[in-house]
Amino acid sequence: MKNILKMTPILLLLAALTCSCQNEINPDCEGDNAQQVELFYVDEFESTPCGLQNIEGNEKETNLVITTQADFEKFFTCSEQLHIDFDKYFILAGMYRHHQCAVFDSQQVVLCNNRIVYKVGLLEQICAALTNVSYFVVIDKQYENLPVVFDVKFSN
Repeated sequence: MKNILKMTPILLLLAALTCSCQNEINPDCEGDNAQQVELFYVDEFESTPCGLQNIEGNEKETNLVITTQADFEKFFTCSEQLHIDFDKYFILAGMYRHHQCAVFDSQQVVLCNNRIVYKVGLLEQICAALTNVSYFVVIDKQYENLPVVFDVKFSN
């Protein structure tokens, strides 16, 4: 019985470490090992300001995979109406809540190790205001059944 009590914390620690490493980006997902994924509707999103809505909770980071027009209408708010062809494409989207001012800097989607990696770069600004930064891309439906890893980091 004494050995079981000693082993329990060790097993719990190993389980926690195993689970925490599942979403880490593999260092092999750089350069030639990462295939760029083509982005669609880039011009439409650049010319039409959009943001995310109906994000519940106070999570620091919320990420979504949007595959239907109904979900698009539920989670997106845009200054003009956008129509995405969900028969051909789907959306990776998210919002990062930061303790001070921050802005979107860059994004990239790559195919690596049979999964989609959505890399988002944010820049921290010098001001003291809570900030929500939204990010989203539209990619080809052929990738819809692959696991998605959101890699959101500050560039500075």
